[in-house]
Amino acid sequence: MTDRSLVVRRFAKMMLGRGSLASVAGILALARAEAFLLVAMLLTGVVLAASGAYEIALAVRHRRENRGWPLALGDGGACVGMGLLTLTISVVPLRTTVVLCALWLAACGAAALLLALAVWPMRRTRLAMLTWAVVQLALSWVAFAREPGLVTLLYVGAGYAIGFGIFQVVASLWMLRVAAPRFEPTVQEGWE
Repeated sequence: MTDRSLVVRRFAKMMLGRGSLASVAGILALARAEAFLLVAMLLTGVVLAASGAYEIALAVRHRRENRGWPLALGDGGACVGMGLLTLTISVVPLRTTVVLCALWLAACGAAALLLALAVWPMRRTRLAMLTWAVVQLALSWVAFAREPGLVTLLYVGAGYAIGFGIFQVVASLWMLRVAAPRFEPTVQEGWE
């Protein structure tokens, strides 16, 4: 009897840690920009890229036994993308950074819309996913419509880190409370 909920719990706990760190870093960056903005940005970028790579590896390794592996793969890819964008923001020309951020936001917004369709029977989850999709698509549109300055981009990035972190924390708590118990072994699995 194997416990497939271990993978779901690992994924959820990693999201909880990543979301907590992103929220705290975003709050510190907004509260004391001169002291924390650069450090918070670099720390968040490294953690997002590393945890996203871990998520991708976890998804690929457990794809045969866990039907939710594409979600972990997509989330990991999105985190690696966000981490790389965060780490290279000062190296890449501003217009290129804005376009890449807008494309990343549009892709994540589209993925959130698809997830909302996948969880359609769950009203609160569906509304949360639709709200998150609208926020990301609106930010993407704003980035395409106007070219913000670097300081604006950094402050909006810190605000987005807070929102992203909160969303990750809420999603991880939902996974621990609702999804993981569905994968736990039952007594009947031991009957042979």
